[in-house]
Amino acid sequence: MSYPLIQRPLYAYQLPQQLLDILSVRSAVAPVAEPEQPEPASEQLEPRTAPHVPAGSLSCQACGNVVFQNVDEQRRHFRSDWHRFNVAGKRGVTEEEFEAMDDLSSLSGSASESDEATNTDGSTATDRVTRLLRRQTLRANTDANAAGTGGEIDSDQEAEEQEYRRRAELRTAIVWYQARDSPDAEKKLVPDDTQLGVYRALLPRSVIAPSQPSTLLEALYAMQLPPLESGESFDPFEERKVTLLMVAGGHFAGMVVSLRPLNLAQGKGLKPERQEVKGAGEVRVLKHKTFHRYTTRKKQGGSQSLNDNAKSKANSAGAMLRRYGEQSLKEEIQQLMIEWEDEIQSSEKIFLRASTAGKRSFWGYPGAVLEKGDERVSVFPFPTRRPTLSELIRCWQELTRVKITHLTEDAIKALEEAYIASLQPKTRPVPAPAPPPVKPAKEAPPKLSPEEEAFRERRRRAMDMVRKGRLEPLVTFWEKHGEALGGVDAKAEAWVDEGQGQTLLMTAAQAGQEDVVRWLLEAQRADPTVIYAIDATPVATDDDAEEKKPAPRGRTAYDLASTKGVRNIFRRLAHDHPDWYDWIGAGHVPSGLSEEREQEQDKKRTERRKGLKDKLKEREAKRVAEQEAAAPEPETVQPPPPPPSSARTGPQKLGGGKPNSDSSLTGLTPEMRARIERERRARAAEARLANLGR
Repeated sequence: MSYPLIQRPLYAYQLPQQLLDILSVRSAVAPVAEPEQPEPASEQLEPRTAPHVPAGSLSCQACGNVVFQNVDEQRRHFRSDWHRFNVAGKRGVTEEEFEAMDDLSSLSGSASESDEATNTDGSTATDRVTRLLRRQTLRANTDANAAGTGGEIDSDQEAEEQEYRRRAELRTAIVWYQARDSPDAEKKLVPDDTQLGVYRALLPRSVIAPSQPSTLLEALYAMQLPPLESGESFDPFEERKVTLLMVAGGHFAGMVVSLRPLNLAQGKGLKPERQEVKGAGEVRVLKHKTFHRYTTRKKQGGSQSLNDNAKSKANSAGAMLRRYGEQSLKEEIQQLMIEWEDEIQSSEKIFLRASTAGKRSFWGYPGAVLEKGDERVSVFPFPTRRPTLSELIRCWQELTRVKITHLTEDAIKALEEAYIASLQPKTRPVPAPAPPPVKPAKEAPPKLSPEEEAFRERRRRAMDMVRKGRLEPLVTFWEKHGEALGGVDAKAEAWVDEGQGQTLLMTAAQAGQEDVVRWLLEAQRADPTVIYAIDATPVATDDDAEEKKPAPRGRTAYDLASTKGVRNIFRRLAHDHPDWYDWIGAGHVPSGLSEEREQEQDKKRTERRKGLKDKLKEREAKRVAEQEAAAPEPETVQPPPPPPSSARTGPQKLGGGKPNSDSSLTGLTPEMRARIERERRARAAEARLANLGR
């Protein structure tokens, strides 16, 4: 079954009369209670004591002229919840009434209040007085709503839910209407469960009354355009208008539209009209203007003035251009507002998108067309894009197009309950404050005795002299303090800056100090089999984590030696004194080195080097010969006859001048020239080989 009324998009200002007749407000706005008129002071409270209180006595007029015996009792009364409630409330109550109100509130408290978060000091987020005042306000609002709807609210929980519902209605950007059609299927104009939505910003505020939900329907009736009869034209002076303005990022777009759309179709009895703005469709655009100025740095955001206020004022050329563009944009907008003053003043609604700083271009200056508190000014109730003419047209079409949904009563109720629940304050239990983490106290360095400080200083000095190879100061120092430092095989402690766990011999071998190593081994008989302390640390095995064994091969002083000269010292002593230590086994010395063997090794090394030089010479000579063989034979050139002696001019020396390479070959045959050239190349090759052998 087709429904012609909703087949085409509906225009909010031209709804069919048949559709208007079956609409009703879907969700009623809870009315706001009228402010109570203050009762006379004589009728507000029932006096608990004598009606006349002597002047100068200790009393409280807010609580019914209560008389106190002394100042302390009066001060305690001023701090009580009863006195605070009477001071903040609209009418005072007696102490018995206040206690009864508190008991009733405790019995009928809602679950949301029972879960109120507590502060760290144990007090609730809303104390008793605040809770009672809030319930009193809710009760006043719901009583007024019950009076308007004929219903009755029984509990404070229902009153609180009613208040949340009222807030939900006021927050929604769209007002929804329910289409209550005829039950006869043949006479139905719209499908069952049809809802129509109109943006709240379009409804005239002067018609809407918060205490009367029916005024939302009256506002929808009031905004409708009167229909035109066939052949009738509307009066341009009575034309209803709306102004749309946008400014952001240096872009400005403004448009004044007529509420009556263009007639672009044929066959309606009206003369077809022509659309002058591309892409506007049926929107009757009366005026439009867009322009742009450079006010914002690319990919930075924010105007230059805001950046200047947040930081120091920049003096770059780009910053000055942006300031100039911002001022020019503001002046052009103000000039355009003056030119459009008549259209803006006659507009029913003004939709404005601008930042707080950008709104200064529209009001707040002498001669401004708009005022800050103008009730016609509204913001766009949906996100917008860059200010352009096409964006303004899109926003106007979005504003005036009626939203149509088809939801069942159960679905509507579920959506409303979910939205109202989202407005309720999230009561999160405040976890007990975790105790501050106990920072492990840093172990203070142990206070050393003078003897310990002297010992550490001597140990550092000995290690430093060994590392730098200062043998003579080391010998003198060791003769004096060697025994006090634990002997030559003592390992450096953990507090040593460099070389922890090493003996003096290990430190000298690692530093490459041959003289110190020889002195330690020969004169001090340092043990070369001592294992480096770090390598000897026990490690856990995979089979048994508790069973530990040392590393399979710990490094000795020989392993730490950094040069071949130091290693040869170990090998010579291993040959000369094999009975001192287990050099080869525990000391990791590969073999002993005698003097004859060392000379033999030097001789072999010299011969190997000489043979290498000879091979290089042969290779170079072979390369030269190959180059000469590959070179083409020089052409035979007959030398010019020598000039006669009479033709020579200039000064001449006995024996001739300095021979030239070219002149020395003059008069020789080509074979002799090639031979001389080969000899020159051979001598050059020998010179290069001699340089390589040095």
